[in-house]
Amino acid sequence: MNNVLVVENDQTMLRTLTGCLRGQGGLLNYIPAANKVQARELLRQYTIDLVITAIRGSFSDGFGLLKELTIDYPDIKVIVMTSTTNPLLRARLKRYPSAVLLDQTRDMSMLSRRIFTELMIDYGGHIRGINLSSFLQMIELESLSCILKVSAKAKSGVLWLQHGELIAARAEITTGHEAALEIISWNNVVIDIDYTPSDIERQISTPLMMLILESGQRDDEKQSSTTNSRAYERHDLVVALDYDIKNNIHHCTLKDISLGGAYIETDQPLDHSQKIRITLTSHVMKSSCSVDAKVVRTDSQGTGIQFLPENPFQRQMIQSIISGSLRSHYTQDFEQEKPTSVVQLPHPTK
Repeated sequence: MNNVLVVENDQTMLRTLTGCLRGQGGLLNYIPAANKVQARELLRQYTIDLVITAIRGSFSDGFGLLKELTIDYPDIKVIVMTSTTNPLLRARLKRYPSAVLLDQTRDMSMLSRRIFTELMIDYGGHIRGINLSSFLQMIELESLSCILKVSAKAKSGVLWLQHGELIAARAEITTGHEAALEIISWNNVVIDIDYTPSDIERQISTPLMMLILESGQRDDEKQSSTTNSRAYERHDLVVALDYDIKNNIHHCTLKDISLGGAYIETDQPLDHSQKIRITLTSHVMKSSCSVDAKVVRTDSQGTGIQFLPENPFQRQMIQSIISGSLRSHYTQDFEQEKPTSVVQLPHPTK
């Protein structure tokens, strides 16, 4: 369970905030703190994964805590809630790479979703931020029976598992073995688990590991044949971002990135050729900057954007984020090779 520290000097607001967040689900442990002194003590007592704080009025106290967290706990993400659109506040926040500005006037589900996205955990019945092949092996290990509805960008498909075995698959008009190979090759997937019993007939007899290996081989061949067709190599990652449209902040999830552009998920409808301003943060460079971007395509799952950098620093920031994502993926691959305990999957309610 992830620990989230909620720092709020208004006791009524603190109780309301933690109460509402706890009502969103039991995946997080919310720890309240009334001031910076309590926050410091709790940071020493617990392993904190994320901090939520508010900045109001002169916002000196909130920035004091943010500065201390940046120095002493640079890896902890901080969500700063505020009801002001003061451009000076937003400009000042950009000095802190770990800070995320969230409009306090938005509904609580927006805050919950942003928390879950930052921590890369399940929210709203979905699981994201996990490799599909690894997830299927977990299900096989626990001999679960379920239906997985898998989506990635503009693609969607369904996998049926019975006692851990993959028995059927559908991807668009393809079914069975070929559909399973296609779905398993997808990256940055969102998985919806359905434990409703199914009477679907078996379409697949190949063991899961053989399917994973065959899918990986096909994906390698496909990648090698399309490498020369792209101007820039594209890298998969999932990270929460903000963007501006006419000084209004919107929140999105970046799914992949290259030096030339990115693919994002957003609830805000965007038109082709529309200009937006993306805020990029690099933990490697310990800084943030804004980059103009243009919408080049849209689909049911998200939006493709083209970066319009104006100076070398912006280009360097994009490269730094790509380098950081590659380093993160390498670390995750290394950790997966080490012996680990069994991951507990969400089981059907008894």
